[in-house]
Amino acid sequence: MTTVAIRTVADDTELAAACRLLQSFFRDGRFETPPETVAAHARRMHGLTDLCLMLVGWLDDAAVAVATVSLDFGIEFGWQAEIGDLYVVPSARRQGLALRLVEASTAWARERGAQSVAVTLTAHGADLGLEDFYRRLGFTSDGRRLLVRRL
Repeated sequence: MTTVAIRTVADDTELAAACRLLQSFFRDGRFETPPETVAAHARRMHGLTDLCLMLVGWLDDAAVAVATVSLDFGIEFGWQAEIGDLYVVPSARRQGLALRLVEASTAWARERGAQSVAVTLTAHGADLGLEDFYRRLGFTSDGRRLLVRRL
């Protein structure tokens, strides 16, 4: 029987696994961020334990899924969390890993006083049907659009 586990990244071996998964996610999702930048940002995020969480999903001894979560404080909501990245390798999909990553991310955010959890849906993610997945988990659109200005 296959053992499924969701764990917070705790050591260099797990961080390396998370980096590989994030690099696959960025490549598969057609993001422009170079792999070395993805790895550098993941290492930095891993060190920001008060504000960030990095989770890896395992099937037996294989790292097959990753999620990152960050906290932000604003006037409207106070503390709010964002699931910035969530990826499951194609061969491990439809086994409940994404759901478990969202649940673990939500629990972490709630424990830290977040009033809500947000997720940004890219066009590629929408093409994969992820909007329906998130809506089934209680996420709704508030009508806002994310505009970005690079610095």
